[in-house]
Amino acid sequence: MYTDFENLHPESRVWIYQTNRELTESEKSEINGYLTQSVETWAAHGVPLKGSFKIESDRIVVVAADESFNNPSGCSIDASTHWFKDLGQTLNIDFFDRSQAYLEGEELKFFPVLQGKKYVESGVITADTILINNMVTDLTAYHQKRKVKASESHLKRFFVNQTA
Repeated sequence: MYTDFENLHPESRVWIYQTNRELTESEKSEINGYLTQSVETWAAHGVPLKGSFKIESDRIVVVAADESFNNPSGCSIDASTHWFKDLGQTLNIDFFDRSQAYLEGEELKFFPVLQGKKYVESGVITADTILINNMVTDLTAYHQKRKVKASESHLKRFFVNQTA
């Protein structure tokens, strides 16, 4: 059962899918239609799930299931993953991009996740750079811990020897 993203319980479970390129308006429209229909009929062992999704920054899709309503199962989680495989094939988009997103001013930028040290050493990423944490698992963490300073992230080890 589809509901507005803002109406989900704070402990709703979230999954974040990041694309390998910006989405066009046409693609966002197609994704919205597909996901609205998919979430509307989403179920765990025949029991309806209450869920939603939203597209952020033209590169990130957040899907959420309200566990206070019903818990998703392994099969229902697999079903949601298949939505993005299907959309990816249809739209020629990789929804499983694992690059690291960060903010440069208001602009969302990306670097290869295994090149974090290089980006820190070159000064592109500073201790105060805001990274986007795609590993949050519920809506509360999504709202409170989605944006984190690089010095408080998995990159913190690269700032140990830097002076302020």
